[in-house]
Parts: sequence; structure tokens; C-alpha cells
Amino acid sequence: MTNPITKSKMKRSLIILSVLFIITSCKAPLYTLGMSEKDFTTHKFLLQLVEATPQRTVYKRTLELDDHQREIASMYYYFEDGKLVRMQRVERQPDVIVEHTKG
Repeated sequence: MTNPITKSKMKRSLIILSVLFIITSCKAPLYTLGMSEKDFTTHKFLLQLVEATPQRTVYKRTLELDDHQREIASMYYYFEDGKLVRMQRVERQPDVIVEHTKG
């Protein structure tokens, strides 16, 4: 016969492990300067290859979209010799309409 206290501890442990698994599996990828391009591309988190030359590779990741699915902000990742050397956030400037008036 199983001890009720042991069953309770096992259930609690299982619940805690399940919650920890869910939390850690939903985490966004962490990019750090100096990381290899191979490690970077294993995440493939909405990445788009922008430039590829023997010296440099540039990837773009969309960060934010507006209500019309237009890009508001994106992040550029620059690799030289297979290492991440620069990250740059770029935000789209709002459309400006100039109205001409007579006068």
C-alpha cells in the first residue's frame, strides 16, 4: 500500500516539473555578441537572410507589426567570420502626409 504523503509529494513534484518545462520551452532565443552563426541559425526565429558575402552575413528578424501587418520594428544581426559582431534595432518612421493648401 502506498503512503498518501508520498503520492502527494510525487504529484507536486510532477506539477512543478511540468510548469518548469513549459516556461523554459516558451522562452525567446537569446542572442549574444560573439556567438557563432551556426548557434544563431538553429533558432530560426522569423529570420530572413538579407546579405551573404564571404566576409559578412546579415540576418533580419521582424519584431513588431502594425494593425495592417506592416513592419514597425526589426532587428538586424551582423556576422563576420561566422561570429555575431553587431545587432541593430531599426524602427520604421511613420508615414507623413503633407497637405498642400492654397494661400
